[in-house]
Amino acid sequence: MPQAPLLYLFLSYPLIDFLFRTVLPIPFLSSIWDELLILLLFMFILFKRNPAPRPFPVISKPMLAFFIVGLAYLTIDMEQWGITIEGFRAVYQYILAFFIGYYLLSQKEEVQKYLYFMIVLAFMIGLYGIMQKFAGVQTPQSWIDASEGITFRAFSIVQSPNVLGAYMILMIPITLTFIFLEKSLPKKLLLLFFFLTMLGALYLTLSRGAWIALVASFAIIGSLYNRKVLFLGLGIAILSLIFVPSVNQRVSHLFSKSYMESSLKDGRVARWISAYDRMRNDPFFGSGLGHYGGAVAKRNLQTIYVDSYYFKTLGEMGIVGLGIFFWLLYVLMRNIYLYLKRIKKPYQLLLIGGIFTGLLNVILHNAVENIFEVPFMTTFFWFLGGIALSYPFLGERKNEEIIKGVS
Repeated sequence: MPQAPLLYLFLSYPLIDFLFRTVLPIPFLSSIWDELLILLLFMFILFKRNPAPRPFPVISKPMLAFFIVGLAYLTIDMEQWGITIEGFRAVYQYILAFFIGYYLLSQKEEVQKYLYFMIVLAFMIGLYGIMQKFAGVQTPQSWIDASEGITFRAFSIVQSPNVLGAYMILMIPITLTFIFLEKSLPKKLLLLFFFLTMLGALYLTLSRGAWIALVASFAIIGSLYNRKVLFLGLGIAILSLIFVPSVNQRVSHLFSKSYMESSLKDGRVARWISAYDRMRNDPFFGSGLGHYGGAVAKRNLQTIYVDSYYFKTLGEMGIVGLGIFFWLLYVLMRNIYLYLKRIKKPYQLLLIGGIFTGLLNVILHNAVENIFEVPFMTTFFWFLGGIALSYPFLGERKNEEIIKGVS
């Protein structure tokens, strides 16, 4: 597989991005390395003779509609076209990772191998976040609410505690799946250590959005598939609230008068309302890509940063853009779920179920954070979505699966 080294680089995105941002900043390469890597992987897609052909992905229609709308937005503000281009890139470039996941793999064993790599990387980044606690790393004041008495939130090598929380809730379900699938006891114990490390890192982020998204996904999946999962999620949430003071404090603070007053004045709720008001000025098409609510608009136009990817999209792209984006997410998740209901082999059910849960966690977390504004997070989301939809069409070598614990 000549594309394998490039795929491993691609899956090392958060590490490489950190190196170029912090350790070895090379002006030109730091800003373009990911585009070059995606382009090279697309070259393999175009010229690869795939032994496992597959039809056009079922999300082709909503994805095409979303890209057509994006191209139309390029004409909204020609006077500030550079900002519009940057906003277009921030929204659309990383969605292309879906096609890498959908077309580039040929065998089911490849999926297991690359997921293992993603688990190891997530463990390392989570472990670094935990080590920050013991090393006395100072957390930037902008991530701490003084009224709660918090002094530390883990952020590791990614952009913020909330992003680290999102990364952990994406990978925790996949790691848990591999614990059940792995037959070798030493590997099972190692994966359990990885899982507990990610849980520890998630806890230390103190990211309420990530915590709530994880519990909510348990509730949704439990309602759809198995009530035992629902009760497990609710049980963990209740026990955490009772026996873990910092969890109780963070969640309880959400319902305090001081939090609501602060949030309505210049916090998260005030920014959601502002995004809604911005949409009312142009309800169908919004302010235009890169013009409101996200990192591009904040950097170039000094607008506020809206702590919800969906409200940010509403302000930028209006009802039309947000509606098509929701259609795209719905078709993606619905078809993964329908495939889950058809799977007969338990190990495949667990594997795709882990991916489905991780994706659902990120979708839920985006309601209160701009997680899709983080390049590696939206890249991993769409890459895993592509893998899940391509899985039925991948070849399977008998008796050669990496995972043999469940048959």
